[in-house]
Amino acid sequence: MSTISFEYFRLPVMIFLIILTGCSGKNGKSNPGLLPPASGQSAEIILSMDSLQWRGALGDSIRQIFSAEIQGLPREENLFTLRYVDPRKMTGFLREVSNLMFITTFDQKTRGARIIQNYFTKETREKIKENPNYFLVTSKDVYAIGQEVMYLFGQSEESLMKNLHEHRQRLVDHLNTLERERLSKKIFKQREKSISKAINERFNFNILFPHGYKLALMNNNFIWVRYMDEEIDKNIIISFTNYVDRNQFNTDSIIGFRDDICKKYIYEDKENMPESYLKTQTEVPFIPVISKQINFNGMYAIETRGLWKTNNESMGGPFIGITVVDESINRLYYIEGFLYSPGKPQRELVRELETILHTFTLDSVTVSK
Repeated sequence: MSTISFEYFRLPVMIFLIILTGCSGKNGKSNPGLLPPASGQSAEIILSMDSLQWRGALGDSIRQIFSAEIQGLPREENLFTLRYVDPRKMTGFLREVSNLMFITTFDQKTRGARIIQNYFTKETREKIKENPNYFLVTSKDVYAIGQEVMYLFGQSEESLMKNLHEHRQRLVDHLNTLERERLSKKIFKQREKSISKAINERFNFNILFPHGYKLALMNNNFIWVRYMDEEIDKNIIISFTNYVDRNQFNTDSIIGFRDDICKKYIYEDKENMPESYLKTQTEVPFIPVISKQINFNGMYAIETRGLWKTNNESMGGPFIGITVVDESINRLYYIEGFLYSPGKPQRELVRELETILHTFTLDSVTVSK
């Protein structure tokens, strides 16, 4: 039997050039007790930069990164909702959003650019001159509680665009993690503790579910938890098998395992299960099944995104799956969230499922509080 080596597969630690005190903060409020809660919609970014740069190549780069199309959804949706604000109008409630972004390059001398540059101390400007790889500062709770302020900068447009291109995935992952953390605080205010407790007692792993999710099926190696209303059907499935070798992390192997358990356990029509089951949709060339390595709560894992459909093609939607190994007992876990919500925006619904999946742990932490 081939075992997976965590050291062999260890993912690079996400390193940002982050200096929390790098900007002056003179435009922020000094007393945290007076700060309002952060506002704005989920995955919304209020962005301020020189208007000429916003309409030019630098603005194109920003849009290509943060407004890129999300992979694995049936229709086009953007990673984040960007809302541009001219620096001269960046006042009051506009600065109190959850995600605030200031962008500038010090080769620009326009009024808008100078306004953004005034956020930086003299010391920070010197560091930027000395180190062309220094392009990012983040600060929390500058104008509101629960806020993340991101400063992106460079000595020139060319140097900033180079850094943005090289670190684009880390920037996106950082903001996605923040969105999951905020959503987690919201959806787990009330939990379905009985389901988590039953799973933990029987299988010795943990996963959390928001209030309203119901246990649809649980047997010796498969769990299906579901939330349904008239318009949305959100699902979490967990299955496991013996871990044999690294080939089980291949995309084709993951799809094969997924299709096997879905055909066996996931039905569209309970009264006609043999003729009504889910399978991975692999025939759509412009929406392929995408897999990537991730650091999943400190473990090596493969994240898989794509579309599912019923075998009779009457239903379909997106899914996100995570494959991980418990080396202590040579067990391979596949956990997934899949969604049915025809005709509706699905970005935040999938994010909810992703947030639930990321509560999965293999230790003995008690899930009830």
